[in-house]
Amino acid sequence: MGSLARRVVVSTDAERKRLERALHDGAQQRLVAASATLGLALKKLHAGEPGAEQLVEEATAELQLCVEDLRDLARDIYPAVLAERGLAGAIHELARKAHGPVDFGELPETRFPENVELAAYLVVCAALHDLPEDAEAAVTAHATNGELTVEVRGGALDGRQLEDLGGRLSALGGSLEAGPEPSVRATLPADGA
Repeated sequence: MGSLARRVVVSTDAERKRLERALHDGAQQRLVAASATLGLALKKLHAGEPGAEQLVEEATAELQLCVEDLRDLARDIYPAVLAERGLAGAIHELARKAHGPVDFGELPETRFPENVELAAYLVVCAALHDLPEDAEAAVTAHATNGELTVEVRGGALDGRQLEDLGGRLSALGGSLEAGPEPSVRATLPADGA
């Protein structure tokens, strides 16, 4: 098995394990907690004991968090906004949900292959995810000479994100760099080859 094929297999296995872990640690745990809380509420209700309404409210809040966990997980698989609006639209949506202000430079309206758009989107998503409320970020993306370059100034990645996303980009023939000051730069073949 060549080194590129090996990296693809390793990256795919790591992604599968990450998804399993995210489901187990997030949505599954929340569903179990909500189920137990609703069971307790039902017992209180049948026994005529007070507190059932409070337990239902707690379970409802837990279920809402579960829905958010599943949305985040689905976004990592292939976000609907990316399919519907392309990379520029998806980046605008990420910026709208960011904790701090995000400015935009150039963003291409052109569509790219799904694997390229997804990789670029995941880089921006991860770089903006933990943006402090008082921090400012700027996102630019441009395609020149057959390469798509995405840069997030003010955004940062932790070591695991750098490894996971770097592996994904490398498997696509791209690269990922994180600067000493908060900045992230991803480069990908624009044709996805």
